[in-house]
Amino acid sequence: MVLAQTPDSLLTTVRALGGAIPGELPVAVSYLNAYEDSAVAGNGVDGAGPSKAFSVTGVFQVRFRHGWIMVDAAMDSAALHRGKSFKADNFAKVETALEKANLIVITHEHVDHVQPLVKSSIADQVAPHTLLTREQIETLLTKPKVAFTSMDSSQVSRYIVVEYERALPIAPGVVLIKAAGHTPGSQMVYVKLASGKEMILVGDIAWNVHGIDSQRQKPDSTSRFMSEDRAAIAKQLAWLKGVQSQGISLVVSHDGTHMQMLAKQGVVSEGLVLQ
Repeated sequence: MVLAQTPDSLLTTVRALGGAIPGELPVAVSYLNAYEDSAVAGNGVDGAGPSKAFSVTGVFQVRFRHGWIMVDAAMDSAALHRGKSFKADNFAKVETALEKANLIVITHEHVDHVQPLVKSSIADQVAPHTLLTREQIETLLTKPKVAFTSMDSSQVSRYIVVEYERALPIAPGVVLIKAAGHTPGSQMVYVKLASGKEMILVGDIAWNVHGIDSQRQKPDSTSRFMSEDRAAIAKQLAWLKGVQSQGISLVVSHDGTHMQMLAKQGVVSEGLVLQ
């Protein structure tokens, strides 16, 4: 497993792979939320208590001078019956960004990250430029209770399906990092910008950056419900904290407060470029 390497060794590998594909580095990473909610902090970080945390469900756009890569796809208003917090205008922009993307990848195979790519009116259109790992495909095919959605076997041939052992470069400055635990197909996305800034989109390894800072996982009951591998996630949280100490920004998918802070710092920007 990728995270069996020492933190310095893995980080060295990932940084080297960031330069493995020649070409111009990305110029920015943008995000847009399709859902915005408040959630009990203790539901995401064990022992965090009953205070409310700003929770979001969105997508990321790794922008190059010509084109972009989308990371994650959010979900439509019916996917989890959360219509009150659904931002329809934003989701329409998400669909356009997915349709026009050069490539789409997902951090993991849960419905709130993959649904438009497998069950929506744009699924047929986006499948040919959607990259899924073999583990993600297997979960969607055989473990719908883990993914909270499913895929039919007849769909598989439409996607770009890859297998890799530890890390995989997919564009200049962009590297996938295998991180099974939250789901069998979980992965992180390392991005190095032309400015020199580095970040890792960590997906749902933690739901709040406090989980990384404090080295505390989701409550055990949540992990059991989601079939998480807690031993694997413990190693990933430790690795991420070490990475953070190296000056690399960590972008946690559902932590709305931390996302806003990163936007103020100029690490990411809010809004999608659709031209």
